[in-house]
Amino acid sequence: MYHHSLRQDVFIKDEYHYLNVSKVGTFTAYDSLDCTFECLGNPSCLSFNLAAYKGADGKLRCELLSSEKYSNPEEYKRNESFHHFSIKTPCMSSPCQNGGTCVANYKYHSFDCRCKEGFYGEFCEKDFIVYRLNVTQLVTLLLDSKLVSVLCHFGNFGCGDGGWTPVMKMDGNKQTFHYDTSFWRNKETFNLDGGKTRFDSQETKLPSYWNTSFSKICLGMKIGQQIRFIVVNQQANSLYSLIADGQYRNTSLGRDTWKSLIGSNASLQENCNKEGFNAVSGKPGYSKARIGIINNNQDDCASCNSKIGFGTGGRPDGSNSCGNVAELYPDNGNKHIKTMGYILVQ
Repeated sequence: MYHHSLRQDVFIKDEYHYLNVSKVGTFTAYDSLDCTFECLGNPSCLSFNLAAYKGADGKLRCELLSSEKYSNPEEYKRNESFHHFSIKTPCMSSPCQNGGTCVANYKYHSFDCRCKEGFYGEFCEKDFIVYRLNVTQLVTLLLDSKLVSVLCHFGNFGCGDGGWTPVMKMDGNKQTFHYDTSFWRNKETFNLDGGKTRFDSQETKLPSYWNTSFSKICLGMKIGQQIRFIVVNQQANSLYSLIADGQYRNTSLGRDTWKSLIGSNASLQENCNKEGFNAVSGKPGYSKARIGIINNNQDDCASCNSKIGFGTGGRPDGSNSCGNVAELYPDNGNKHIKTMGYILVQ
């Protein structure tokens, strides 16, 4: 510390307060000016307590302190016997948020914030994860050793209570997340900014695809302004672990549950009903879905011509990467419905 450059007027007086920290010296003084000079002459002194009332000798007790109130808020209390004097610091404005502790650097007139667990940032203004109910919150998660801002969803928006971490958003009109694209097989992100927005038309693939474990998957499809959701009870280390290797893994939701993503316009052929992850027809070129259900008119799964799912492909209409396609005698007529798709995990 370089106290020789400081003057008395850089000290702030807090009447009837006491800071209970280690002392670097104790003296008797006639007034606050005497105590101030004692502090300025001691490189270890950062603040001092001065008795509010004189003793029998007509002097005031002066306690030189090794720290200041901003670094020790829990030790700073009201006291009817003392006044506290502290050096003006950048911490006076209480810049540290969320319970962070401000640590002043007097030499350079700057400060650092020591953040409580779960918070970070210059002012401790950012949180790693927030547990709240019935809100949608932009939070910063530590994913794959990197800080990623995502819009996490809390409360029951259609998939039940709790916090839901976004994984992917896809547009059925685009080929970004078609069944055959490498995004389903790799650990590469796509448009991270899309993870910061709500259920809109921005596509995204987040690191949560390969490094977030879960016990539930929330699937949503948006047609116009209507979003319909279903929940898959599935435990896994990540969505990547279920999909990237191309192996079929079944679910047992039933065709009606999958059709509920589309609503009253949904249509599927009557047979096969192969559902889950990497659902693929027996013959090359026919319907397939990374997540979803495929159906056939024949009593097998060889040449399916209908599907509802995410990351779809194959005939008919291989251009549809998310939604519902159905031809050849489906139960509700031929359909070519492209949707926005949303995948979240919990």
